[in-house]
Amino acid sequence: MKLCIQSENLVERFGIENAYRMIKEAGFEAIDWNLDKAWKFKVVTAASELKDLCVFEKSLPEILEHYEEELSHIRQNGLVISQAHAPFGAYVPYREDVLDYAISIYQSMIRFCSAVGCPRLIIHGISMVEGEPDMTLERYEMLNMRLYGSLIPVLQEVGNVTVCLENLFSGPKRLGADYWEGVCSNPYEAATWVDRLNEQAGQTCFGFCLDTGHVNLLRKSLRTFIPILGNRIIALHIHDNDQKADSHLMPYAGSIFWEDFLNELKRIGYAGDLSFETFAQYSGKRLPAPLVPVFLDTIHKIGDYFRNELQTK
Repeated sequence: MKLCIQSENLVERFGIENAYRMIKEAGFEAIDWNLDKAWKFKVVTAASELKDLCVFEKSLPEILEHYEEELSHIRQNGLVISQAHAPFGAYVPYREDVLDYAISIYQSMIRFCSAVGCPRLIIHGISMVEGEPDMTLERYEMLNMRLYGSLIPVLQEVGNVTVCLENLFSGPKRLGADYWEGVCSNPYEAATWVDRLNEQAGQTCFGFCLDTGHVNLLRKSLRTFIPILGNRIIALHIHDNDQKADSHLMPYAGSIFWEDFLNELKRIGYAGDLSFETFAQYSGKRLPAPLVPVFLDTIHKIGDYFRNELQTK
């Protein structure tokens, strides 16, 4: 059970060399690699031609060369790539070409993850779109099955990467509007989809990434959410909020009851890595640069406490 943290906000703020050195010096053993920065979805959706928008359009040798420097610093610091986050989203109403493009990028990313030894790739599903009259429940499910089902041949081909679905939220798009449920925010739906996709693949190609902050934002309970997913949970996005915004704060800085989180993970026998998605806690707008290592050290100490609690019989 490794302690893991996202690369986001550290690489952008401090540069590749310093960011991974800071992660190592804070005591982390692994990273959740923010490959979601490989495209800007607004650029994708505004493009008249879906071409030359993302490095993952290139051949695998070219992609490896693009990330060579970053991979070198990850490895020099003895860090493991525990999981990676794919770009999002994958859907625009009435733009089937965008979904096709996203699928091709995700297929390329799976091969890349296989090549660099990253065992889990988190890919956001497609949520219901407010104001789209054609988005029935049937179409919603069909689009998601098409998205994930199209990845099965590549997952079978590489054999060492698992794609993780994640519980998401939607909105708000209007001032004063609340957040509402996104794809896989219903744990029964998420469990059913993971099982269906694995049955379709004939092997375990899919798992689940539990996002604690998204559960809390929708005022759901980890005490009831985790048992329903059970051993389908193979990755985590650990962060906190006050149920007013997706703040990505460190545990105990928001309103999550973390004893429930630990008790339920222990009950399902979770033995995977503990990955912190706390990038906003040390963003440039929130924290002076000299204090960033202090917060990284604090997050690591929280992780150490979580790990000890989970491993204590």
